[in-house]
Amino acid sequence: MGKYVVNSSIRNIGYQVGTQAGVHRYLMDEPTTARGTDAGPNPVQYLIGAVNGCLTITAQSVAKKYKIRLEKFDIRSVGNVAKHEDGTSEVDEIVVNITFKADINGKAKDDFIAETLAKCTVHKTLEAGVKFTFNFEQE
Repeated sequence: MGKYVVNSSIRNIGYQVGTQAGVHRYLMDEPTTARGTDAGPNPVQYLIGAVNGCLTITAQSVAKKYKIRLEKFDIRSVGNVAKHEDGTSEVDEIVVNITFKADINGKAKDDFIAETLAKCTVHKTLEAGVKFTFNFEQE
């Protein structure tokens, strides 16, 4: 792993922010109801997407390590933003619903889930300040 460099710049259109991470470019914005132009996901949606992406990549890595045939790993997450009296806000809870299909059960399934959660860098970074609820469904 190591260091990651991400550059972001204001675009002066609504609340648009152009961002570049390595060779990848993406756009952040706010919805029109928040005076944005809705040209891209907002930063909280990117944060939740980072959780989903990291969990999925980690699950694939764990499955490969143990030669688990992981046919499906779908995530739907819902983040709650708490608004405070002083006008600030924070993501205080993320509910993560994971549906997966793999050739494991019992202790192997429990170990797969535990290792995936333990090795997910984004989840590990956020878990001290954000309440996570995980729901797993195996097909």
